Amino acid sequence: MSIVSYDLDNLPKVPEEERKRLAAMPYEEIDYSDIPEVHDFSGFVRAGDRGAAKKQKRVEIDLDSEVIAWIGEGYQSRINIILRELMHLTRLSTGGKPEAAKVYDTAF
Repeated sequence: MSIVSYDLDNLPKVPEEERKRLAAMPYEEIDYSDIPEVHDFSGFVRAGDRGAAKKQKRVEIDLDSEVIAWIGEGYQSRINIILRELMHLTRLSTGGKPEAAKVYDTAF
């Protein structure tokens, strides 16, 4: 069996009849045997958490073009994910003290 991968921006078109057939298919008939098991969910983001407008605040920042190129398309969401991870790691390493974020002030 060969591995097939797609870029999310260029997914193949699924004919309408096929979509309807798949939507009507009972879960018990879906063959998951070719999907590998996932044991590490640390990099996953819940779909409902992406772009949750009620929790987000609009800000304006200046970024180096190199940074934007490195992060790529969807850089605003990715920056949020990167900063959120940094926030969680900082909380873990400092016992959850909110003032510990000020450690990064010395880098600037």
